[in-house]
Amino acid sequence: MDMLSGSFSRRAASAPHRPLIAKSALLYRDDMANACPGCGKSHWLVGRVMAQCAFCETALPLAHGWRFQGLT
Repeated sequence: MDMLSGSFSRRAASAPHRPLIAKSALLYRDDMANACPGCGKSHWLVGRVMAQCAFCETALPLAHGWRFQGLT
């Protein structure tokens, strides 16, 4: 809502959430609050390898999850 005109601006209403992305890799960390890089909300469905945002379905790998090392 525009404070001067008292109405919603078209650009602000349609602009997607674009949070600042840290220089490190995007990982779901279970020891801290995790905001979704897609929508900014913080409700997650956590599995063994990935965590998925319950609102926009953005998936992030777990910081402590299983890592595939390849077939050796």
